[in-house]
Amino acid sequence: MTNVYKLFFILLFIVVISSCQTQKEDVITVIFDTDMESDVDDVGALAMLHALADNNEIKILSVISCAKNPWSIVCADRINNYFNRGDIPLGQLNKPGVDRESKYAQQIATEFPGSIESSNDAFDAVELYRKTLASQPDNSVTIITVGYLTNLRDLLSSNSDKYSKLSGRDLVKQKVRKWICMGGMFPEGREANIRWDTDASIEVVENWPSEIVFSGWEIGNLDTGDDIRNLPDSSPIKRAYELYGRIPHKSWDQVATLYAIKSYEGENSSSYWKLSELGRIVIDKNDGSNTWEDDENGSHRYLIQIGSDNDIASEINALMMHIPNQ
Repeated sequence: MTNVYKLFFILLFIVVISSCQTQKEDVITVIFDTDMESDVDDVGALAMLHALADNNEIKILSVISCAKNPWSIVCADRINNYFNRGDIPLGQLNKPGVDRESKYAQQIATEFPGSIESSNDAFDAVELYRKTLASQPDNSVTIITVGYLTNLRDLLSSNSDKYSKLSGRDLVKQKVRKWICMGGMFPEGREANIRWDTDASIEVVENWPSEIVFSGWEIGNLDTGDDIRNLPDSSPIKRAYELYGRIPHKSWDQVATLYAIKSYEGENSSSYWKLSELGRIVIDKNDGSNTWEDDENGSHRYLIQIGSDNDIASEINALMMHIPNQ
């Protein structure tokens, strides 16, 4: 082999390695903040994230419960284990918060294998947020919230610790690239994730240090999961939907999750949604309802659906029906 050919193959090897490294760096890193108790769309959304992770499109950094229900995070752990990711760090809300019953969380926790026995085995929610964010490159993390904003309120008010010298607000400003919030109704209404912990919602939206994109109730009010019963009996996704008792079901959390990932595709995401003009969400402290105010100096936007329900539901269904990689 001549020196020219040797040089060619060396250069080719370097290009391939560099390409692999770039591809790895381009993977979207996600913190998933969920209540996973009152409704079952949280389960569908987490299943989607695992499908995307199997496709090497994202990496799930941590799953954190914003609910006081002790079975919520254990249920999430069972889903992680089903998808062969039982090592994902888990966080549990330990401060005061919303405590609601669930039709499925405890049953999933007791019927399926997992990595933890109870919520006591999980990190404290704020500690895990700080640990996760501090370990990531600047301006890199996507936060997807599909529940109450209690954890984010507590994160913003947190102080320096062993993970970072920064305050919670400064840590968010440095590390978070995007926050997609399933919450609110637009241009006005009263939606559960915003109203259940109204004080936390108000504090977070008024103090978040960067742009917030809201995925409102109105664009998630479409049915998915038609074929969920065709999943294997080993699937906690199938079992959770059966226990909840509504197949198909609405897709508030799945829509927010799909947008969070597709928003990195730039113009490709515009076939489903467009962003509102800049403004701000205003939350009534008395009943948790919200209204929208246009404001060119605001830092909030909400999603406006321009694609068909069928097209969006088809993509969500394909991800929810994903079988774990062996």
